[in-house]
Amino acid sequence: MSFDTKSFYEELDGYYARYDNEATEKFLLEALNNVENAMIISAGCSCCGGDDSCDVEGGVSAEDKEWIITRSQGMIAILNELACFYRGISRWPECIDAFSRLKAEMETCGIMCSDNYALVTLNLAGAYRLMGDYEKALAAFGEAREILALNGKNDPYSTASLYNNEGLVYQDMKEFTKAADHFEKALEYMRKVPDNDAEIATSLSNAAMAYYSAGNLAKAQTMLDESLAIFSELDGGMNPHYAGSLNTKALFAFHAGDVELAAKTFELAIEKTRLIFGENREFIIGCRNCAFAYSKLGNEEMSKKYSDMAAAAEAKLP
Repeated sequence: MSFDTKSFYEELDGYYARYDNEATEKFLLEALNNVENAMIISAGCSCCGGDDSCDVEGGVSAEDKEWIITRSQGMIAILNELACFYRGISRWPECIDAFSRLKAEMETCGIMCSDNYALVTLNLAGAYRLMGDYEKALAAFGEAREILALNGKNDPYSTASLYNNEGLVYQDMKEFTKAADHFEKALEYMRKVPDNDAEIATSLSNAAMAYYSAGNLAKAQTMLDESLAIFSELDGGMNPHYAGSLNTKALFAFHAGDVELAAKTFELAIEKTRLIFGENREFIIGCRNCAFAYSKLGNEEMSKKYSDMAAAAEAKLP
């Protein structure tokens, strides 16, 4: 068998560019099935039938060794994309299953102490956070930190990612001062990484929300403005994290009394979320926030519209 990593990612990028989650999922599952079932490894040496006269080291031919390596590389690449895909569309059982299979495959290959294994553990921790399982999230972040430290990885990007993700957990736990401290540290390291505008903008948005919740409104607004300015220029305004900053802008506007701006900004965030991720959990939350804003404006027709959209989307979630 052969697995062309470059072709796989190029084709996958094409599916993502069409924002068709059903087609993307089908492509990933078919790719995984093709790698898993491409061929069956022989019981022993492929060149002698596995008898005692075999002179191939370990009873495994060079061809079988190549097959094993290629299969594992393909499985790891596809399972990683599949797990992150399910995380993006809030399909949690499938997400955790894919991450579990991915980690098991990497452990079978003996790469459980690698930087890539740490990255997978970081992604899994992010999924646990979104599920609301903060204890498992912090434990997974701790596991990743230990691996990176063991490997001497204190580079700016890895360090920033850890601080940023742990900050999100503390924010969800309503420990806002601790969250803000983590986001500030993340930003310090993120700004040292070249060509990293998307990550910087995301960290700024996260920090803005933490400072706002901690009561520092001026600093929160300054950070949010910088985040939105960056996102508006990235990927034609379609960066996957842009909607998060827009939701933050809407919340700030609502609590400042500009409910009309809040409603319009929620609508923009909702459309971007649906186009990129489909009607996931963030889409539902956005619809409910938008419905509440329109209710405050006395526009019951628009409020019902977004309430109904939230209910319909939630009914489709597993």
